[in-house]
Amino acid sequence: MKKIVMVLILLMTLSACGVEEEEMVENFSNQISDERMLLVLSAPSVHATYYQPAFEAIVDFQIDYAKAIIGNDNVIVIVDADTRPYYEQDLPEDILIEAEVYDIWARDFTLVNPLNPVQFKYTWASMTEKESREVQNSFGAFADKYDIKRSKTTLLLDGGNLVDNYAGGVITTTRFMEDNELSYEEAKEALMDLLNATEVAILEPDEEVLAHSDGMVMWLDENTLLVNNYSEYPTFRDSVLNELEASFPLATIIEVPVEYGQNKAGEWEGFESACGVNLNSVLTFENIYVPVFNMAHDQSAVDIIRENTGKKVVTINAKGVCQMGGSVRCLTWQLTGENAEKIILAAREE
Repeated sequence: MKKIVMVLILLMTLSACGVEEEEMVENFSNQISDERMLLVLSAPSVHATYYQPAFEAIVDFQIDYAKAIIGNDNVIVIVDADTRPYYEQDLPEDILIEAEVYDIWARDFTLVNPLNPVQFKYTWASMTEKESREVQNSFGAFADKYDIKRSKTTLLLDGGNLVDNYAGGVITTTRFMEDNELSYEEAKEALMDLLNATEVAILEPDEEVLAHSDGMVMWLDENTLLVNNYSEYPTFRDSVLNELEASFPLATIIEVPVEYGQNKAGEWEGFESACGVNLNSVLTFENIYVPVFNMAHDQSAVDIIRENTGKKVVTINAKGVCQMGGSVRCLTWQLTGENAEKIILAAREE
């Protein structure tokens, strides 16, 4: 009888421990799951003079964006020691990881395609060559510290100039050709080889400074492609649609309203505003994070996205950062699988 009682007590204890362990796991902000993608933001350093005029706006945006991600996907904010206090008062400690990554536009200098990560050589369209090298080296040190698996190429590309449906469909602009001194066919072949792509479109860019395709198009799924409505520029519109239709003959192509905002005078002169470009969105397995700007066309754009996807659509107010030339997608590095798990666990242990 005593043995039976002891066994029952032991089983109850183990069961209680299991419940406690499960509750502890549930209390983490990030849940390691194949259904969740990890979105990584890079905080501006409090010491970065370039971002001082917009420091509070960037911090507020990233905090609100991170809060919107929690519970839907996973999120980590990379932040240096002196900047961390600006985030830890509003965000959970287990989503902050301390490191010095030198810029906020994480899409451009990190990796493309979270399912098959590739690191291109970061271009210097927005800075000097020396600065771009320093920025990517700071990312490289972070990625190497946590053993982030990726392949590398010496081809020049900002991550914002590659839009991928993760099923073989890739879109870039002629900037990729120019930066790498490749012909149209050579550029297509290079991207097919590197990314295991089957179809590649190379568009004329709609602005000449950064010339990124992620301000022009967005895949909703492997066969549904959204593109800005360029009706005010009929010749340019024809060029874009013709290239997309020729490159992706089976895709449904849907035009979405766009309204280009004006840059404010000051630090961001020289860059085209991203205000009004709702397609600069982040797609994960189950969610789409869409920038909005308190502009008249926002609702129409969001409605079109919702009508053409089964994913949850989460709107993110990007009014505070879009005048710098980018918004939601530009500020986000995406990871999956073991790469994501390594970063999540490292943040929990800090």
